Amino acid sequence: MKRLNLDKIRTLGILGDRDYGKTSVVFDLLRSYKGKREIILYSYPDLSFGYRQIHTLQELELLTNSIVFMDELQKHIKFYQKRTSDEFLELLSTIAHNGNTLIFTTPMSQFITKALDCFIDGFIYVRISDFDQLKNGSKAKRLLQSFSSERISRRTLRLEKGEYLQVVDGCENTNGLHTFDNPKVRKAWRVGV
Repeated sequence: MKRLNLDKIRTLGILGDRDYGKTSVVFDLLRSYKGKREIILYSYPDLSFGYRQIHTLQELELLTNSIVFMDELQKHIKFYQKRTSDEFLELLSTIAHNGNTLIFTTPMSQFITKALDCFIDGFIYVRISDFDQLKNGSKAKRLLQSFSSERISRRTLRLEKGEYLQVVDGCENTNGLHTFDNPKVRKAWRVGV
């Protein structure tokens, strides 16, 4: 199956259970990227990958024609305040307008409002042991429930480590079950690691 063309994506979310490879999927996608845009890591604690790092939302707003990865989005954007959600909506609009692609990981979709849904092209899912962790009515849940696969039941997405399901609007020829090589991404967010 063909790989996802990151140059055709504005925003891509990676969702699923902890310790099932969300970050590893992203680094697999970034390593296989063949385009000409610069890859930027937003405040990622492991500098060994060789990509440029930025550390502020102001820097992010100034980027053009880049691919930006934000691991554990909820660590960088505090969504419990309505104002923050509105600011993130404006940020997504700016990122898309400036020709960037944003890839983010999170184990939860509750903060993704319907207004934010329209800026997200699709999702990559690793194992999800309980669909209740996906926000009801969200694009993340709708895309997953509308996709036909023997791995999807009424309550779970049964994937093994090293597997992911991709469902992205406009990329039907690459949607489906994929595998990835584990690039040996360590838990960069753990204290003392």
